[in-house]
Amino acid sequence: MSNQNRGTDLPEFIHDLDAGVFAEKVARALGDVAAGVVDQNKAGEVTLKFTMGKVGNTPRVQIKHKLSYKVPEMNGSYSQENTTESVMHVNPGGRITQFPENQGQFFTKKGEIETHQDEKE
Repeated sequence: MSNQNRGTDLPEFIHDLDAGVFAEKVARALGDVAAGVVDQNKAGEVTLKFTMGKVGNTPRVQIKHKLSYKVPEMNGSYSQENTTESVMHVNPGGRITQFPENQGQFFTKKGEIETHQDEKE
């Protein structure tokens, strides 16, 4: 892995978590909390938490993504919490993507299946 941080595309990253479902949950939570804040004139809260662990001996991470939010109501508030997991690839420079950016050479210039040196022996 390169030490030069290339940064992760945040909108793409959020959309890739849980095949886009996590992004929909966050959008809904933001809307519910904002509506409660405006209607009740009380503070609300939306929290995202990411916990990462390495997947075996690969350049991938298991990401637990937790959404929790609190919506103010007239006589108190209500809260929700949801945690799901996704596996993502860590590319050179630490860029996190759903699929690896470089999958290697699969075919020769003639279109034949590439065989690696260790497979030929």
